[in-house]
Amino acid sequence: MPKYKIQLKQGKRTLVDYGEFKSVNHALAHYNLISTMKVSEILKVEYEDLKTPPIDDYNYRSLFKGMIKNNTSRKVKQVIFHNIKMGKSENDIYNSCITNMEIDSLAVDSVTASLFKT
Repeated sequence: MPKYKIQLKQGKRTLVDYGEFKSVNHALAHYNLISTMKVSEILKVEYEDLKTPPIDDYNYRSLFKGMIKNNTSRKVKQVIFHNIKMGKSENDIYNSCITNMEIDSLAVDSVTASLFKT
């Protein structure tokens, strides 16, 4: 059975549950039946690493913020990345965004307004 990540909201409170369900519709029916919280998002878990996370040595930049843009549609989206490797530069992140990311199924043409927090 597929694993799903289910986001539930009620008032100011947001919870995330994980579960194995037959389908998205089965997950939605389950939470609508048993919970007063509203299901706001259901995502299929495609990859899960159950190994122990690495020890935190604080050898990283804590945050990168930037704006990715598609020039044809002029769509812009903010991206935030955490725990950036010390050896990675703004150009490395720029090239990775262009190679690996999309905005509404459109190619990323540029990255602007970048900021590192250390």
